[in-house]
Amino acid sequence: MAENFTRVASISEVPPGQMIPVIADGAELLLANVGGRLFALSKVCSHEGAYLSEGWLKEESLEVECPLHEGRFDLQSGRPTKLPPDEPVPAYTVKVEGDDVLVAPLAVEESGR
Repeated sequence: MAENFTRVASISEVPPGQMIPVIADGAELLLANVGGRLFALSKVCSHEGAYLSEGWLKEESLEVECPLHEGRFDLQSGRPTKLPPDEPVPAYTVKVEGDDVLVAPLAVEESGR
């Protein structure tokens, strides 16, 4: 697992059922809270560059839906789960230390890319 974690938010900034845009080492990310589980992906859709942070969180399936063409991505891996996107978005490992939410890029073998 990656060891270079960056603080991106306080846990109170992303309540359950919500997602917020954050920045880690210059990368624009989407941070989502599904029932207390936190996920982080690139906030930019791999299909047409729309901001996934302006889309919809699909808690029941652990997906985020793009606001532009309704494509979906798996919150855990970044892989597309509904067309039109056919390329994954970068996914990040998330950990919480106290009130701090930290992220690090998933290792290549973990994300399947």
